[in-house]
Formats: sequence, structure tokens, C-alpha cells
Amino acid sequence: MSSDSSAPGEEAGRSAASCLSRPGARAGLLLSGALALLFACGPRGLSHGVWLSGDGDEQYALVFEHTGGLLSGSMHHLVEGRQADQWRFVGTRTGAGELELSWGGGNSMTVSVNLDLDELEGTAQLANGRVLEGLFLRRDAREIPGFAALPDLPYRLRPPAPGSGWEIAEPAAVGLSERHLEKTVRAVTRGEAGLLHSLVIVRRGKLVVEEYFHGYAREDLHRLHSVTKSVTSLLVGIARDRGAVGSLDTPVLEWFPEHAAAAGPGWENVTLEHLLTMTAGLDWDRRETLGDNLAGPEIFAKVFGRRVVQEPGSRWLYNDSDIELLGGVLRRATGMQADELAAQALFAPLEITAWDWHSHKTEGYPLLSGALRLRPLDMAKIGLLVLDRGHWRGRPVVSEEWVAQSTAPRIVTGAGSQKYGYLWSRLDAPIEAGPDPVLLASGWGSQFIHIIPVLEAVIVTTGGNHHNNKAFAIGEVLLRELLPGVER
Repeated sequence: MSSDSSAPGEEAGRSAASCLSRPGARAGLLLSGALALLFACGPRGLSHGVWLSGDGDEQYALVFEHTGGLLSGSMHHLVEGRQADQWRFVGTRTGAGELELSWGGGNSMTVSVNLDLDELEGTAQLANGRVLEGLFLRRDAREIPGFAALPDLPYRLRPPAPGSGWEIAEPAAVGLSERHLEKTVRAVTRGEAGLLHSLVIVRRGKLVVEEYFHGYAREDLHRLHSVTKSVTSLLVGIARDRGAVGSLDTPVLEWFPEHAAAAGPGWENVTLEHLLTMTAGLDWDRRETLGDNLAGPEIFAKVFGRRVVQEPGSRWLYNDSDIELLGGVLRRATGMQADELAAQALFAPLEITAWDWHSHKTEGYPLLSGALRLRPLDMAKIGLLVLDRGHWRGRPVVSEEWVAQSTAPRIVTGAGSQKYGYLWSRLDAPIEAGPDPVLLASGWGSQFIHIIPVLEAVIVTTGGNHHNNKAFAIGEVLLRELLPGVER
């Protein structure tokens, strides 16, 4: 089996079986002392196979590595046969047959090891105060649903299955290299983009690649997290096209007169454009900027209770809570909640029939900062809508003017070359002779809609890279493996 077919547990098993034959391995074992006995060569070492807890719909899997005398590995969260999330951990030996594993945010697990019975007994102390206990049993990675990226590896490029509603194209017909597409997907199956659940590639309006990993399938809905914000931007544009929302220079308080008495000095200068560009200038601490997963009147009052401490428009600060005010604006301007407006004016024209926006809904207000769930194919429709300047299959959905305004660079975020429009990011990608813009709807954990106008391409991913520091690793894979095979 080639390296393209390797799941983490399988690779760990082969490493343990051959550890004494590798240069420098003996030195590493000597340095690690008694801990190395747990990584004994052969099929009984700790790093052989995958350690799986539970037998219900929710399971956790541990994969151990031992390199350079250090213990580390990965923890995988499996839900109904799909791998939802993963973490990297480091470990130390705390006693005979006992390990202490720790991972980001103050989480830790004490593990008692019994290699004779192929059992690990773990007690986890989570940062949120929860205590979890479980028994982990050694398993072959290939027998765990959702653990491997794909069941049929090594990967060979295949056309999308029929019935998607998209026109399907052979790669060469739209100027794409089959070899580079295959290399891109193989990199994903090897984990080089972390944990991805889907990859969809559209060029010149045609579907070329549609792949789902770790147990996911075409009809699964994925939480988009902050990609929801970019959808909200489209809804504001639709409301503006209808004449329901006027100038973006309108002070926000004009939409919320009941909060005028509580709002402090400077609020009269905060406009709709400042909400759309995340430049309201409020006194949010960076630890507060991810919001409370609240929508509706409660969060409206909380936002208007913040002080304006910087000139609005002068500084970009990523913030969830401020975005929820747009829900109030849309409700008052159109007479509809944001999800109702989306159903009528965005999803119906795009023929999006499967979606969910109920998580954290409060008093009828959907959470605009990150609760929408869509299929990856429908995320690609939103990308193609923007690429085609507001048109879907030749019919206008949102005005060309709004698409141009909302995706234009309006403020530098401070993160490299990234600029921000109206809830859309804009990046520079090194393509051939120089950098070209990539429009990006970005959500926590590798939920992305990449729109590359110069290449007439839309690339969608969903993933579980919430806690493994690989949220943006797909960008490196695309630059290295895919873009060299795109015909200009």
C-alpha cells in the first residue's frame, strides 16, 4: 500500500514494527527510558493501531507517536461514524504504566496502560470543568468508520456522482490538470490540510471535483461558522437592492431608537458600514470578540452598552456580537427575519432546498455570526453567485453593484496582506506573474468558500480543524498542488 493510503493509526503501526531498523531509533529509545517500553517494537507497542473508546454514536480515538524520545499524538472525535474534530496532544510518563496527556486550552487526561490486555483506561479533566472517563481498546484503523479519510486508497481521480444539479466537466475541458487535482486530493487524504470533511472544485461554472472524507456524504449539512457572516452581507445587499436599506452611512442608532438613551458618546458616528467592515470602534476585549452565541434583543442591548473608544472606521477588530445588530436592521427594514429573507430571496433562486439556521436562534432572530448549515455543493453556489457578479444561471439575485462594493478592499486587517470588505476577506495569492486577489468567506475549522476571479474558480472546503492549528493548511495545499495545474 502506497503512502497515499496511510491513515495515522496504520502509519503508527508500521513505525512501531520497524523502529529498531531506523537510523537513530536506538538512541531515541535509550533517551526515553522506561517510557520506551510502551513503544516496544512489534504489534503490541502503544504506537501500533488506534485506541478507541466507547461503542455508541460518540467515540474518541487516540493515536500515539514516539519520535526523538518525545511522546505525542492525536485525539479524534467520531460522531455517528464521521470524524468531527481532532486535537494534538503531548504526553509525559507519570508512573509505572501511567501517562499524562495534555492538549490546548487546559485539557488533560490521565491514562493507565495495560498492553497485555490491549486496554487503556483514561480519565479526562476538561477546561470547562467536565470530567470524562472511558476505556480505550486497540483497533485496526481500517475497521473504524470515519477514521480514514477515504476507504478506497490510494486515491484515483473520479468524476462527481450524477444527480448533483451541477453540470459536470472533465478537468481538461475547463483547463485543469487531472494530475494536479489528484495530487491535491491525495494531500488531503494524507492529512496535510488537517481534518477536512469535503472538497468541492468548480471552474468556469462546472463541477469538476466533489469529494467527501471521514464518513461525510453529499447530503450532510455542515455548520459554516463565520461563513454565515458573508451570507449576511449578501442579505444586506438584497435588502438594499429592494430599497429597504438606504445609505450605509446611516447611523446604526436610527434603526434602534429605543437604545439611544443607553448608548454612550460616539455611538452617533457608528454606521451600517462600520458594522459590515468590523470597524465600529467599540471597547471589546479580544477575549470577548467571539461573542456569546446570542441573537436578538439581549445581544442588541449588550452591544449598545459598549463604549466607543476609537474613531469608527479607523481600526479593524474581528467581532461576532456587533454583527447581530444587522439582524435587527434586516428585520425592521424588510419585515422579515434574516433566515426568512434568505429563504425567499437567496436560497430559492439558487435552488438551495436543504439548509438549517436554528442553532442559537433567539426570539425569532437567527445567529448571523455563525450558525447557518449548508451542503458544500450549495456553498459553491454562493461562491459562483459572487464570481458571476450576482447572477445565477444568467438571472440576477443580488446587484452587480453590491457584489463589487462588498468584496472591494476597505480596510487592512493586520494579518499579512489580508484586507476586508463587507464581511468578505480579500487575500493575495501568488499566481503566475504576480499576486491576484482571492475572495474568501472564512469560518472556524476550515469552512471556506474560495473565489478566484482570475481563474474563474470556486473552491469549497468544510472541516474539523478547530483545535489542531491547521485551519488554514488547505491554502498551502492548494498553492502547492492545485494552482500549478490551472490553465490561464
